[in-house]
Amino acid sequence: MLEKILEIFAKYIYLPQFRKLEREIGYKLVLRNIPKLYINGWVSCDMTETWQKFGLNVKKGADYFTIGKLIGDESSRFESDTIEYQSWFGGYTVKLSPGEVWSPKDHFNLAVADQNSWLQWYGDPKPFTTTEGWKLTEAGKINIGPYSGRIYDFGCTTLSDVGKGYKTIKLRAACAWMAALFNISNPKLKLRGKELRPKTYRKSYEKLQLHGYIAIFDLPGDAKVVLYGNGFIDREKHKDTFEVLKGNLAKAMRFCDIIKL
Repeated sequence: MLEKILEIFAKYIYLPQFRKLEREIGYKLVLRNIPKLYINGWVSCDMTETWQKFGLNVKKGADYFTIGKLIGDESSRFESDTIEYQSWFGGYTVKLSPGEVWSPKDHFNLAVADQNSWLQWYGDPKPFTTTEGWKLTEAGKINIGPYSGRIYDFGCTTLSDVGKGYKTIKLRAACAWMAALFNISNPKLKLRGKELRPKTYRKSYEKLQLHGYIAIFDLPGDAKVVLYGNGFIDREKHKDTFEVLKGNLAKAMRFCDIIKL
């Protein structure tokens, strides 16, 4: 019921404001041919304040993302025995200040700020994400319509979003809002907020490593698109789920639409 009310609010209040943000950035993303391992829809959100608070010199920014498919009444993102555990697929659109120049590694700070903000919403009292010790490796070119970019293999050390804060009122409300946005992107979904948070936890906000791709597009008008997708490294089981996911993630990146506004 709450999700339906929030869908109405999103359609008539939030999304018109978000469309204005997209026009200010000059581009928007559409996620197409999302792999079956993920929810077949996306959440779109304004990242401007999050990135500016983190100290990034951006004028405007947005995020479009999805997470692991449902297993029963919970996203596989929160189940450590699935390959979608802690996995993301999505992309950022960014409007930089004129003359701002970023190295490939600088782009990953968008994800660092995003990850820390997400962990806070999920109740982590001490969010932590670092790229220290990780090597950025070029993994090829990528073309989407008239736009060309480069894919990089990279990662970070961070914490899981599964922990003691999984039942807070704040998180329940945030997940209902995300469910509403998912459902608008694909009306067939009928998601509920409770499916987008953990049902319980074993290790609270465990330390782990995320390994994945980022694809960087430099666009006219001081704009950027940064696509991302990842798995995680399970040290106990000596496996890297990104090695299983990366083919589907790279393919899905190439099916994204970058639309000039």
